[in-house]
Amino acid sequence: MRDFSPPLELDLTPLSATVFAATGAGPSFSEDWMPVVFAALVDGTPCCYIGMRCAPRTSPH
Repeated sequence: MRDFSPPLELDLTPLSATVFAATGAGPSFSEDWMPVVFAALVDGTPCCYIGMRCAPRTSPH
């Protein structure tokens, strides 16, 4: 999706060590809050779920 839209800059509110509530997505999303979950795929690849999409994690923080 990186070629179709600019990167999102979101304010994250921690709900647990791996689950956050994000605000600031603007008109890209219709909800006030959007889930952001940091996890790992079955093969151990770190990833980030943003809304209903999964992307490889590119930042350690």
